[in-house]
Amino acid sequence: MPVVTRRLFLGGSVSLFAQAASPAPTNEIACRFATAECAVQMNVEFYDRYSSRGFWFNEQSAGRGFCLSARGEEAHRCMASFTGSLAIVRYQVPMPWKPQRAPALREHVRTIDQDSRLGFRPPFERTIELRQGVASDLQAFGYETAPPASSAGARSVDEGGPWYYFRQDLYFDWRNTPFLVVHWRHAFDAIRILDVIPGEGTWPVKK
Repeated sequence: MPVVTRRLFLGGSVSLFAQAASPAPTNEIACRFATAECAVQMNVEFYDRYSSRGFWFNEQSAGRGFCLSARGEEAHRCMASFTGSLAIVRYQVPMPWKPQRAPALREHVRTIDQDSRLGFRPPFERTIELRQGVASDLQAFGYETAPPASSAGARSVDEGGPWYYFRQDLYFDWRNTPFLVVHWRHAFDAIRILDVIPGEGTWPVKK
């Protein structure tokens, strides 16, 4: 059964599609940072051992719902079901000045290490416009349909389930150096942040 491993960088605030069966996050974290130009708030919701019929999300700023395929395509060959883990990250970047054009975030992601059963994922880069000062990062790792109970995907990470380690460099479109570096672990049981490193000219803000 093929592994589904997706990342989607979107403008605006993204959440799970509102329905009675939508679960609460398994875990949540919030981090605040400051740069010479602006403040940044990073909120992360983790959904461990998540399963659903279909693969639907809300983009709140646009007032629309959308579904995703196993390849991350919107409204095209959408998955009928999903079993695995999710993480939804929201970046809030209020601008202290009115920019001449819509500000954007850029991410550069590369694989640090992966389970030998999984293929190598080449580095990729995406740019996304901040909508009302907000961008979202949707990450998923799992199966399009529920795996048999005896499969590797049904076992915990410690018992040998497949995994990836990623490094994500985050940039403002007006800077050449990352303002944050985030290390991620993707596995079937859970997606987790291993480390968040402020870039040059960025410092953490205590709550």
